[in-house]
Amino acid sequence: MGAQLRIYRRRIRSVKATKKITRAMELISASRIVKAQQRVNASTPYANELTRAVSAVATYSNTNHPLTTTSENPKRAAVLIITADRGMAGAYSSAAIKEGDGLINFLKGRGLEVDVYLVGRKAVNYYKFRNRPIKSSWTGFSDNPQYKNAKEVSDQLIDAFLKMHK
Repeated sequence: MGAQLRIYRRRIRSVKATKKITRAMELISASRIVKAQQRVNASTPYANELTRAVSAVATYSNTNHPLTTTSENPKRAAVLIITADRGMAGAYSSAAIKEGDGLINFLKGRGLEVDVYLVGRKAVNYYKFRNRPIKSSWTGFSDNPQYKNAKEVSDQLIDAFLKMHK
């Protein structure tokens, strides 16, 4: 009986330690979410003005540029799926992959050739495990994305878009 009691006490201590670790991880992720939300809120006015300026240029400009005109008969499309690098994002990564797959199937159903671009280890691992084609991928910065990371992704996407329209 004494040995069994010792086992139960050890198990209780183990569960309590796991509970403390889980609670600490929750607090850390909550603080990261708050910081990310603050960064998004701080950048919203800039994003709105940038969108307004680009829309005005596209609407009132006589420039014939592939980025400001629509293609009448597109044959190709690109899908960018952004996920986390680690598993601390809850259901976000799996939901992003699921939505991306739905969009890809929709575009293929319309007869378009689809290029897939991935950001984040979760998406890359998902696509590699299933042997699905990946045009390009980026990993390692989803915890703390910087302007240079977004520029690297956008530069490649814009270059691919412009090459397609030449």
